[in-house]
Parts: sequence; C-alpha cells; structure tokens
Amino acid sequence: MIEKLTRLLKRWLPLPVYPYKSYMIRKQCIFIHIPKNAGTSVLKAFGYRGYRLHAKWFDYNESNPYLFERYHKFAIVRAPLARLYSAYNYVIKGGNQSEGDRALQQQVLSNARTFTEFVDKILTPEFVLFQPLFQPQSYYIFDSQYQCKVDTILRYESLNHDWRKLCILNGWTMELPWLNKGASTLPEALSPQQLEKIQCLYKVDYELLGYRFNE
Repeated sequence: MIEKLTRLLKRWLPLPVYPYKSYMIRKQCIFIHIPKNAGTSVLKAFGYRGYRLHAKWFDYNESNPYLFERYHKFAIVRAPLARLYSAYNYVIKGGNQSEGDRALQQQVLSNARTFTEFVDKILTPEFVLFQPLFQPQSYYIFDSQYQCKVDTILRYESLNHDWRKLCILNGWTMELPWLNKGASTLPEALSPQQLEKIQCLYKVDYELLGYRFNE
C-alpha cells in the first residue's frame, strides 16, 4: 500500500528528489551531466548554483521512472581523446579542491609529471573504472544492451548550434555561457602505443558515440 502511494505521489506531485533538481522539474527535462563536457555551462544557463552532480541515466530512472519516461533527456558528449586531456588538466589543478580531488591530484602528480607519463603509468582499466572523471561517456547514457537512453545528444564540438536547436525544440530562451572551458589540444605528441592504449580503453565511446579516433 505504501509503495503504491509513493508511486502515485511521484506522478502527481513531482518533487526534486535525488538525483532530480528543481530546474529539471520546472523545465521538464533531465540533463545527464557527463564530467568535462561543458556541464557547468548548462547548469548556469538553467540558473542552478548547487553542487554539480554526475548521475547516470539509471539513477534518474530508478529514482522516478514516471518522470524519466516523460521528461526530455539530453546529454553532451565529446571526442574521447580531447575529453581525456581536459580531465587530466582538471585533476592536476586540484579539481574542485575537495578532499577527494586533492587526493587524486597527489596520486597523479606523484607518479606522472606529463600527460604522456599519465597515459603510460596511471591510465589503466582499473583507474578508468573507479574514477568517474575518466569513465567512458557511454556509461552515462547507454544501457547494457547498448541502447541510448537519452532523447538528444549534443556534441561539444558543435555545442552552440546544438544548444540552439535544443532550445527551439523545448521552447526555451536561454543563452549558453561557456564556463570552465578546459584545454583540449595536446601539448605533446603521443606514441602509436599510447594512442592504441587510449583507443582500447575508450573503444565503447568511439563506437557508440560515432567519433573517429583522429578527432
């Protein structure tokens, strides 16, 4: 009886219960914030000033499947190599200066002083699995059957254009500020072995998101 009542309340009285945020209820949308993909800019556009949340599609679905089915779901994706380098730069600067980000900064800097050393010494399957900043983007928006669970995918490389289309589709009138835009151009050449390693670790992103490895 209580479970049935809870489902009805979620349907009739939508509330910003984790991981939903108040702006999602107002705009009837779900923004799946993949790290290092201009998510802070999107939150600013929606007027959200709270804690950045990197929840995956199933977190929203499990919390409230009724809203998940009905709200417009979108995410921003990015060329995997550029995102990897952006995440690396974010980490070595201390991230958001939280205890966890500072610990990760020390882990990286104590073992690697350059991006190429990071790829050689630290970037392993285990590291990618346990560090959300470095997890494949596909984990956030695809299910175990490789089915995309969002309605719209915006690309970082054409974000201004894609954002305008999304706003027109949903009747929004919001400009997208570019905040925390990290470097994406590699300062040093990677060896064929290093490139192959990255390609293997992020194979699922290259295949499901439609990026070529030289992007």
